[in-house]
Amino acid sequence: MVDYLSEAWLAAPVDPLAEAFAANGGSGTIARIVTKAPDGEVRFTAVVSDGGVRYAMGTAADADVSFTDTYANALAILRGELDPNAAFMRGATKVTGPTGLLLDVIAASRSDVFRSACARALGETA
Repeated sequence: MVDYLSEAWLAAPVDPLAEAFAANGGSGTIARIVTKAPDGEVRFTAVVSDGGVRYAMGTAADADVSFTDTYANALAILRGELDPNAAFMRGATKVTGPTGLLLDVIAASRSDVFRSACARALGETA
């Protein structure tokens, strides 16, 4: 099992919001920033297009939206202990980008694809 956001995990990342957004037919570039991770701040980008997601390390300067979470909150979201929409509404997840696109991405968290991707991100399934 690979630890979430470890160097080995980053070799094949999974962003559940991006995966669910892609499954809903969305497209755009999503920057992810996770602070206070065991090995320091982690940044990666998910490019969503044509029903798929490509990942790159670092955050793209031209990202359409960005989400910033602490490591504790990111893990709580993956474990189903914290709803992504609630985290956004409470300000626990910091976001930038057009409101419509942000809401479309967050709405994708209510899908089975999101829950499945959370399990994959945690290394619970193949």
